[in-house]
Amino acid sequence: MSRFKALSVVSLSGGIVLFCLYQLSQFDFQTVLLIRSLHDPFVSRLAYIGNRLGDGLTLVILCAGLWGIGYLWKKKAWQQAGIDGLVAHALVGIAIQALKHLIGRPRPRWTHQDAFEYGPSWQGGLDAFPSGHAAASFAVATVLARYFPAWRGLWYAAALFVGMARVVGGSHFPTDVLGGAVLGFLIGYVWARALKEWRVNVVQALPRTLPLLIGGCALFWSIFSHPASDGVAVGLFRTGLLLFVSGIGARWIMAWQGSGNGSRTLLANGVIALGLAAGSQALWVVAVTLPACVVWWLNDQPEPVEPSGLLREAWLTSALVLVLVTIQSLHGLVP
Repeated sequence: MSRFKALSVVSLSGGIVLFCLYQLSQFDFQTVLLIRSLHDPFVSRLAYIGNRLGDGLTLVILCAGLWGIGYLWKKKAWQQAGIDGLVAHALVGIAIQALKHLIGRPRPRWTHQDAFEYGPSWQGGLDAFPSGHAAASFAVATVLARYFPAWRGLWYAAALFVGMARVVGGSHFPTDVLGGAVLGFLIGYVWARALKEWRVNVVQALPRTLPLLIGGCALFWSIFSHPASDGVAVGLFRTGLLLFVSGIGARWIMAWQGSGNGSRTLLANGVIALGLAAGSQALWVVAVTLPACVVWWLNDQPEPVEPSGLLREAWLTSALVLVLVTIQSLHGLVP
């Protein structure tokens, strides 16, 4: 990748990350009020499980266990995964503590109004951003996804569960969790690869964080906004539905023909992403998804890819339809 492309990817990705965190911060206090109104023992139990799963000691035991199993069974990949997981966890801890006390954001239990004061502080309770549990969980998950790619869905699902538990448990705001998740993913991604190519790895990692950020922001916007019925909202939804069907159809045609073209697959995925964004009926979601598609295009290395099977496409289509339906059903969920 040329230097111009690399700088463009980093600049656009960084701008999207900051914009998404700003947009999400508009719903932080509303989320706190919603969480305070919940008194369900099941929700509390889920929050407790997530907190324990993302605890530093749990992650250290997991990584040390992988190293131990690898040592006993002579599996170098397991040993290296354990070592890289431990180092990534330590690096995240250093970065998180520095940012927490430099930013000094109050935790939800210290917040009683929709306004925040920031500034360097060593006082307990003024260390909300970013979430340490989320950052450490995503760092370790990213390392494990590198060494055990067949299980990457499980690793990231567990890390996402930890992040949600920190919000539901009232320990963090949504922006704290997403900020921590991005930081943890970047550190885990870079450390699990050749350090001499860390610049290239950073450029590759940043675009991979955008779906989580944009999707998370769109999800919260849908929950706290009421469905609109004006011409713009209806037009966005219909356009999104058309784009969504077109992108899915393009992927099915490639799977049916058994063709593996990286550029065509990327184009189809971009059309689907724009369709989901327009389906949210929010102009700002579409506006931020467009530069994200540009970032993915700039970061793409057009090479032949393994064609997707029809069964895989069926699962993917079902999951994407579920996402689209979920976005629509969540509109105005919170009065």
